[in-house]
Amino acid sequence: MNIEKIYNQKTSVYKESLNFYIAKYIELNKKILDVGCASGKLGAYLKKEKNAIVVGVDISKIAIDQATKVLDETYCLNIEKDNLPFVKNSFDIIICVDILEHLFNPRKTLKKLKHYLKNDGYFVLSIPNIANIEIRLNLLLGKFNYQRTGILDNTHIKFFTQKTAKGLVQSAGLKILKIDYTPGFSFFFLRHKYIKNSPFLQKIKYFLCKIWPTLLCCQFIIIAKKND
Repeated sequence: MNIEKIYNQKTSVYKESLNFYIAKYIELNKKILDVGCASGKLGAYLKKEKNAIVVGVDISKIAIDQATKVLDETYCLNIEKDNLPFVKNSFDIIICVDILEHLFNPRKTLKKLKHYLKNDGYFVLSIPNIANIEIRLNLLLGKFNYQRTGILDNTHIKFFTQKTAKGLVQSAGLKILKIDYTPGFSFFFLRHKYIKNSPFLQKIKYFLCKIWPTLLCCQFIIIAKKND
C-alpha cells in the first residue's frame, strides 16, 4: 500500500481535528499555508475568526476534495517529494499541525518550506511529545502499542522530546520565538466523560503542563521565524 492510500484511509480520523492552541497564535488578516490541512476544518475556522486567506496542501486526495469546499486554494501533493506551486516569500504564516512526525526528513522539509515564508513571517508547529507521562508508564509495563491517533499514531515515522523538537527546528535554520504546550494526561477519574471535558479541569491540566511540560504535555507548540 502506498503512502497516499494510507492517508486517504485516515482522512475520517483527522476530519474533525481543530487545535485551538494553534489558532491563538494566528494573527488577523494573514495569508497562511496549512501543510497537512486534512479536511480544512482548522483553515475554515481561521478564515472565519481571523479573516485569513488559507492555502491548504495535503497528500490525501479525499482530504483535499473536502478542503477545497472551505479553503481559498488547495493542492494535493507530497510535501517531501513534490515541487511546491508557490511564489517564494509569499506566506505570512506557515502551519504544520502534527505533520513533521509523519515525514521521513522533517528537517529538509522545514528548510524547503522556509523559502515560501515572508522575511517577517513565522511558523506555527505542533509536535507530539514522546516523553509524555502515559507513554513512560506504559514503557515501564513493556507496552509501546501503536494506535489510530495520538502520540503513538501508527503512521508516525519520527518521535520527539522537547529537546529534539527544538533541535529539529533550529537545525532547519529557524529561530524559536516561543514554546507552548497542549496538556496530555488523563488518569483514573479524569477519564470520566463528565469530568474530562470540564473547562475548569482543562485549566488545571494546562497549568500543570506549563510547570512540567516534558512530562505532562501532549504536544509542543513551537513558534519560529527565519534566522536573521
